[in-house]
Amino acid sequence: MLDRCWSEKKRLARGISNPQIDHWYEVARRHGALGGKVTGAGGGGFLLLICPPECQAVLTEALEREGLYRMDFHLEDAGAKVLRNSSSWARMEAAVA
Repeated sequence: MLDRCWSEKKRLARGISNPQIDHWYEVARRHGALGGKVTGAGGGGFLLLICPPECQAVLTEALEREGLYRMDFHLEDAGAKVLRNSSSWARMEAAVA
């Protein structure tokens, strides 16, 4: 369902994705992701993916080869909190801009 929603959102909301994000998403799908979406302020910042536990290591390695890095998360009642800031974040933002 998440994959279908992402496809529809891209179709209905121009500018929500770009060729680089589409490439990363396809790499993720080929390596076990069932679906995903771009999240964050204004629809950008994080590529959120859902993936069975047995595929997570392979998926993580594939996306790390693309220059991305994994940020684990958990659900929080108080809202989103960024706990780590890294220079690789700037590289990712530059790639999607």
